[in-house]
Amino acid sequence: MKVLISSSVKEGIEDLARELIDLGFEILATGGTARYLEERGVNVTYLSEITGIDESRELKTLHPKVYELIFSGKIRAVVVIPYEFEKNPCRENIDIGGLSLLRAAAKAGIPAAFDIEGFKKVVEVLKSGRGENPALAARIFRFTSEYDRKIAEWFENEAP
Repeated sequence: MKVLISSSVKEGIEDLARELIDLGFEILATGGTARYLEERGVNVTYLSEITGIDESRELKTLHPKVYELIFSGKIRAVVVIPYEFEKNPCRENIDIGGLSLLRAAAKAGIPAAFDIEGFKKVVEVLKSGRGENPALAARIFRFTSEYDRKIAEWFENEAP
């Protein structure tokens, strides 16, 4: 059983990742997140080991193997704390892959989170042995639609 973590905000994720490991989950993470967790003694598998591609800021998670793992149920939860577009609106901070992962997880009926509070809820759901959580899925789709709305407004009003 695997949990995928990709986080632009690192502080605090290590304790939650350790809880998941204690529950028997394997942590898959993107490069920066994996390095952060490793430095704090958390056992992690780099997502690039699964995809076979080198990561870049633009291309981390947009790979069919990742989505195959989500929709086959081999990934049991997804935590993506995306780039903070609102704090620094620019093309480089438009998260595409992360939001795609969140949407895929919600569609597949697996717990997903986009912030630390949601990550805590994901851990609670996995501890309880429950799988699907419609409230978490609704939270994901509300967040991604708001994220997209802010980007659209930026393009309409401020983008160079």
